[in-house]
Amino acid sequence: MALYDEDLMKNPFYLAIQKRRPDLCRRVAEVHGIVLVPCKGSLPSSTQSTCQFDSYVLKPVGESFQTLNGKVPNFFIIQPGD
Repeated sequence: MALYDEDLMKNPFYLAIQKRRPDLCRRVAEVHGIVLVPCKGSLPSSTQSTCQFDSYVLKPVGESFQTLNGKVPNFFIIQPGD
């Protein structure tokens, strides 16, 4: 895990999702979702294809989350103070 902050405006994944899928960015806001942005160094040389963006968006489902392509991620959310 990276111990540094990264400028999102220089992250190719973040720039690509904004440019190629503005509809997805609006949907994230509507469902109070979360966009998981991979670190620039972990990305392949080519930017993700449009069909893969849905797997990086989490929408709340009850007490958990689900990606927009229907998968249930396997992780824990740590709240401040936990």
